[in-house]
Amino acid sequence: MKRSVKAIIICIIWAILIIWDHYIDKYLGGLVHFISICAILVLTVLILINIVKEFINIYKCRRHLSWSVFAPLMLYLSVPFLGGLIDPAKLESTVVMRGCYEGTQNQAYLFFRADNTFELNWTGVFFYDKWYTGSWKKSKDTIVLQYNGDTVKALGDKVIIRDGYFKPVGKHADTVKYHKPMFYLGYCKGEN
Repeated sequence: MKRSVKAIIICIIWAILIIWDHYIDKYLGGLVHFISICAILVLTVLILINIVKEFINIYKCRRHLSWSVFAPLMLYLSVPFLGGLIDPAKLESTVVMRGCYEGTQNQAYLFFRADNTFELNWTGVFFYDKWYTGSWKKSKDTIVLQYNGDTVKALGDKVIIRDGYFKPVGKHADTVKYHKPMFYLGYCKGEN
């Protein structure tokens, strides 16, 4: 019974960290996300060690096998499936429009959601990972962005959708440095 309770606790903590990793990165980020990733790695190693221990225990108890001998092993072996049971993305508003930027050493994806919120995740070399969130309003081919924090200089606060690209035209866009539109409409194509 003690081994089963230990297995349940380890598996539940692992599943929670895996399921909510995206949101830990998005809203807490930095050191908290690093600690979360380290905890996932430690728990994964612990699960693998316990799987080996449970096989040894089953071998030792082979003359008196019962459900309680197999229960911890079944819990540990179910771990890869626990992360897929709950999809927290279903709790969010649906994506109505998306954009992508693909650079040589970085990329960004942009989601515009039905509840008029947006999120932009910019990742790059040496573990660079930055989230930008806010609200948006669309009028014809123009989108006005209101950020919750820092402004993305490659987009600014106003963009026009033209020729499949998000062309920055707002006052907060750095059009000198980013003279060509960087973000295109749609899914990332994997061209870079």
